[in-house]
This record gives sequence, structure tokens and C-alpha cells, in this order.
Amino acid sequence: MDWHALVFHQEHALKVQWIDAQDAERLKELVATQSNAKQRDRYRAVLIAGQGLGDKAELAREEIAAAIGRSRQFVDSWVGRYRRGGIDALVAKRQKGNKPALNEDQQKQLCEWLDRGPTPDEALAAYNGPIIRRKIEELFGKTLALGSVYRILHRLGYNDLMPRTTHPDTSPEAMEEFKKKSSPNVWLSSRQIIPTRKS
Repeated sequence: MDWHALVFHQEHALKVQWIDAQDAERLKELVATQSNAKQRDRYRAVLIAGQGLGDKAELAREEIAAAIGRSRQFVDSWVGRYRRGGIDALVAKRQKGNKPALNEDQQKQLCEWLDRGPTPDEALAAYNGPIIRRKIEELFGKTLALGSVYRILHRLGYNDLMPRTTHPDTSPEAMEEFKKKSSPNVWLSSRQIIPTRKS
């Protein structure tokens, strides 16, 4: 290696100072026993940054990335995590799932309301998406996108919505008028009962 290359290498070497004197040995054990390839490479990146590889005591991030078959960003990210939190910080944390739009109690109330169906005073053949969305806002003070409402219905086990054949207004003429006014906001299905809970 010529002088200029040596200076360049020294300036760009990625060197880790061990937080604990036993970390190098612990990382070697983890590399040897870890079955998950990505997790193993996190350990390898830090191990190489700390003790070098082969006859090189220090490697640039590009060299470490090439040695483990990962990107420079991968190396920077996990070496940085080790520096901030030690070996325990090298285990990726699971992403928390999105908080449900409605909590358990609210979902139960919504199911009860849907199961009762439209009252005679409401003069509705069925609840469609926009009506259910307004009811959710009225009951729980939450304004949801229509797509979110449909996802909630699916998750709660309700099938596609259709006009109820038992409703007093569901004459053939009223049924046809209902379809014209409600589509595509009402889910059309071959089933004749609304709502139907999946068993």
C-alpha cells in the first residue's frame, strides 16, 4: 500500500472501541450460533469493526460491507447502535402494530348496533358505509376514512352489505331504487341477510 493509500485508509477506517472487554468473545459466540443470516451479519459487522479481519487490524466501512455482503449503510447503522447501546442494541426491535381505530369496547358496541339493524324510524333498508362512518363518529367521536370503516367491518366478521328483504320498504321497486342510490357505497352480495357474522 503506497503512502497516499495508507493515509486514505487510516482516515476512513471504521474502528470500534469495545464497551465491555468481553464483547469480542461474546460476538464470536453469537456469530457462530446465530441461525438468522441478517442478525448474524449485524454481529459480524461490529466484530470486524472491533478486531479487524485477517491481517488487517482496521477496515474501512466499504471493506466491512464487502466482507459481510451488506451495504455501507447497514454497517454504519449497526456499528452506531453498538456504540450507543452495546451488544444488546444489535437485536432489531419488533415494530409495534398500528393501534386499532376502535378499542375492544367500541368494537363491541358497533357490533351490537349493526346486529340490531335499522329501526323502522330510520326508514332504511340497510346501513351502508357512509352511514356506518357517521354512526362511528356519533358514538365514539372518531372520524374515519371510508376504507378504514370497511376494514373494521371485515375484521369484525361482517359480510358484504345488502338491502334487507324483511324491511317493509323492500318491494321490488324500492329495492331497485335503493341499489341505484346506494351503489357503490353499499357492498353487494349474494347473501340476503345483513349483517351476517362469520362463524
